[in-house]
Amino acid sequence: MRILFWDIDGTLIRTSKAGLYALSQATEEIWGKSVDMDKIQAAGMTDNYIARQIIESLLGREAASEEIAMLCRRYETILPAQLAARDGLILPEVINILSQLYEREEYKLLLLTGNSVQGAQIKLRHFELTKYFDFSCSAFAAQYERRVDIARSALEIVRSNWGNPEQHEIFVIGDTPHDVECGKAIGAYTIGTATGRYTVDQLEFCAPWWVVDSLPSHEIFIEKIAAGKC
Repeated sequence: MRILFWDIDGTLIRTSKAGLYALSQATEEIWGKSVDMDKIQAAGMTDNYIARQIIESLLGREAASEEIAMLCRRYETILPAQLAARDGLILPEVINILSQLYEREEYKLLLLTGNSVQGAQIKLRHFELTKYFDFSCSAFAAQYERRVDIARSALEIVRSNWGNPEQHEIFVIGDTPHDVECGKAIGAYTIGTATGRYTVDQLEFCAPWWVVDSLPSHEIFIEKIAAGKC
């Protein structure tokens, strides 16, 4: 079986920074202060880690886990309106690839994302992509701040549902070096898509299995991953 773990932001969709605007609004509502989001490292980071950066930048001290959770939960309630207010998009070839693989029993379409379950559902529901993914077997931020920990949880999901991961071909697809690094950490085939803020050269520096400017046609994509270990 071929198990494909997809990143969301910058890989499947672009939200025109709806998530950052939602976090900024949530921050102002909770603490009555604004934060300079340009100083926050967001690309490839988990919601929890982004929230930690915001709180520590704002308050000048270590963020408590309860504060991180509070900011993330408020962000999730604001996110739908921010998505509706902005011109986001589904990236080229995403629907073509997903629709082709969705019908094939030998492929599993899952998520490996720094979003929470709720955040991922909100974003993919907005773009009408939820039907393609099995959320029950996907890997989300949950309590994790590091993407590599999410990747390790993804590997355990594979083990729990389909047995020894080494019996399958696992792919991690994302637009940042963090996606490549976490995929490599669990022995997955890593696919870097230069559809976010990172260039092909920057992604190639991480030595992924495959790098593309953008996702190719479904024929090329399926042919490449079907080659697997060849």
